Amino acid sequence: MAEDIRFSKKAATLTHASARGKVKRNAGNFTRGSQLFHHEILMTWAGIRMPLYVWVGTAVVLLCILVSLTFKNHEVQLVLMKLYAEAWGWVQLNPNKPVNLTLPSGQMVQGTMSMVPYHPAVERAWAKAVQVSISAGLGAAFICVPLTVWFVDFSKRRGTDILTERHERGAVLVTHSELAQAITSHNWKAHVSECRKRTPAVDPDKILAEPLKDRVRAGLHAPYRLAGVPVPWRLEQSHAMFIGTTGAGKTTELKKIVTQARERGHRCVIFDLTGTFVESFYDAETDIILNPMDRRCVPWSIFNDCDNYAEFMSAATALVPSGYSAEDDFWQKSARTLFVEMCVKMIKMGVRSNGALSYFLMQSDLKTIHAQLEGTIAGPMMSPAAAKMAESIRTTFIANANVFRFLPEPPPGETGFSIKNWMTTEVKEGSILFITSTHPDLVLNRPLLTLWMDLAVNALFHMGRSRDLRTWFLIDEVHALHRLPAIDHGLQTARAFGGAFVLGMHSFDKLEETYGENGATNLASLAGTKLILKTADPETSRRCSEFIGNRQVRIMDEAYSYGYNDNRDASTITPRTNVEELVMPVDISDLPSMHGFVKFPDGFPAARIRLTWKDYEPRAKGFERVTDMRAAEYTPPSGDGAELGGGDREGAQPDIAPKEPKDREEVALSEAERAAQQLREAIEGPLNPERELTEEEVARKMEDEEERERLERRPVQGELYGYHRPGKKDQRERQNLAMRESEERSAQAKIEGPKGRAQNSRADAQESELSKESMRGIGNERQSRQDPSIDDDQELGR
Repeated sequence: MAEDIRFSKKAATLTHASARGKVKRNAGNFTRGSQLFHHEILMTWAGIRMPLYVWVGTAVVLLCILVSLTFKNHEVQLVLMKLYAEAWGWVQLNPNKPVNLTLPSGQMVQGTMSMVPYHPAVERAWAKAVQVSISAGLGAAFICVPLTVWFVDFSKRRGTDILTERHERGAVLVTHSELAQAITSHNWKAHVSECRKRTPAVDPDKILAEPLKDRVRAGLHAPYRLAGVPVPWRLEQSHAMFIGTTGAGKTTELKKIVTQARERGHRCVIFDLTGTFVESFYDAETDIILNPMDRRCVPWSIFNDCDNYAEFMSAATALVPSGYSAEDDFWQKSARTLFVEMCVKMIKMGVRSNGALSYFLMQSDLKTIHAQLEGTIAGPMMSPAAAKMAESIRTTFIANANVFRFLPEPPPGETGFSIKNWMTTEVKEGSILFITSTHPDLVLNRPLLTLWMDLAVNALFHMGRSRDLRTWFLIDEVHALHRLPAIDHGLQTARAFGGAFVLGMHSFDKLEETYGENGATNLASLAGTKLILKTADPETSRRCSEFIGNRQVRIMDEAYSYGYNDNRDASTITPRTNVEELVMPVDISDLPSMHGFVKFPDGFPAARIRLTWKDYEPRAKGFERVTDMRAAEYTPPSGDGAELGGGDREGAQPDIAPKEPKDREEVALSEAERAAQQLREAIEGPLNPERELTEEEVARKMEDEEERERLERRPVQGELYGYHRPGKKDQRERQNLAMRESEERSAQAKIEGPKGRAQNSRADAQESELSKESMRGIGNERQSRQDPSIDDDQELGR
């Protein structure tokens, strides 16, 4: 079976397809190879002959010792005479040459050269010599074989060590088993220390034998496991970031965290964009689903989680995201102010439903909204005199809050679900809050999902401080939401309140689109634990490589020199120091699915890991579509006074019931109203409100209006090219607007009386200027007033 090329350690050579030509060399491949081979043989022999010399030397020494101890007088001479006689016969010299042999007893025997090898004394001496030689050889082997083995092993280790990279400083990469063993030892020491510090002290071994939930209820920590490695002691609350492309294994590991949380009784807030978490873990008795498009969604209203101005402002910041520039941000901030002021006003009115919120901010006309917010800081922004700006602000709000219309309402007499209460008072062990959506619904739901997650994070801070883990916030694909204002301070301070975040993401580019470059960097720095899986883009791979870290390493380079003369043959080893990535970005991009790296904080080294896939049995449907999608309805109380809802929040005054004066002349007109009336009389003549037009006059007036409109609809040459010159129609519209404003001011003056007009004199002056702007056009008015007006506060650049 072929070996998997992804995990093969075989050398890989590459000749690029675009290579051209051949490099000129001073020597051919054969010459170069033969010289290197010869050099290698000589160097190998130089290494082998050292143990051989020792072996021979040891044998000679032992032989001399044994000969001196075992041989008698003249026996060495007899052995030498045998060797001499054998050599004499081998060269075929005269076999009858006479020789004298001295025996061990000292007796001298005469004979010929041919009889020397066969003399009994010579044979006995030779046999003894053979025995002594064998003994010396065995003794040398007994001594030198271990020395030889040690020498060979030492030489190989020395050769390996001299070329081994030496880590000098920086990050470290270890194996999965080494990291698991080190963290297990660290956690056990921390567990023993905590058990001894308790009052009274408890036995660490007995504690581990107790059920997991009982240990957690007693305030004893039970470490989670991430990627098959124990999380270092109490570092779950240092937060984690899972980085990997689709199918890399992020969801698999997130589900394992949810399983462990259920076993310990910890709660979870999960952002589920695919429904897979609902399908695997949803329990209708303990869990909550928030999704306006899911029929299992519980009734919820913003009034269930916000009680004061600051909480509404925080919610508005999450609901309406900031603009991309200072000019765009004006409309977003104004929309937030509109939302907050209306919510506060509705609380004073005793109206707390989604339908009412939709009615007052999305369905009512501008005049009604202005009447509701008059006396608040949002009142000038909704003034009918600045209708274009007011409608732009309201459109910005509706674009982000349109989904509020489709939230389910609670049954009569009930308040609905509260995220704050679920987090602080209605605590259920192992309960999960699912904030879900589907990709098609995300366009509509995204602002609301962001608001829910922000409320859940802020609700955590209403709980008491605790070093024990209580709630997980699992946000897979965090870039799918708008910017979460609470996530920054949540990552910074949730540790002290028992919260732990896990952020899943595909790429840093998407995260920077939502949070900006600095914001994305800040989120990544606050997540201490990094689970790095396969990435798809180079920038994310580079960031992940930086998370694992760099190191300074000392490397030995081996070089060869060769020549015709053996004296020129040499091998040189040169050290050099490099600073390099512990894991190259391309190594992260080329990771197989379910493979990656894990990096824990507090100085623990990084390790390469392999995730294991687990199949979870479905417990519920991931998504149940609402079959009848209807907007929430609200019917305002009858009567103008009921619709306006009573007194104002800011500068509130006692309500005065509108009373129609008996005589119109009894109420003096303000300066602004007199100016508007004079302007109207100058344009249309004196107005007699008591005289009614006859039918002929009405018909003639309608015909004149139709004729003027027909003539005005005729295109002129400038309009064909997009140029429009103000004409009589624009002037007439400005005149009509000025008339309506003056009539409204007159009616208001009759209601409030002289005292009310005196308090609003400055506002009347401002409205008078607005009327002039409507008549003359913006930019054509004279700069005659010295006091600041409402227009000064509504300039977009401020």
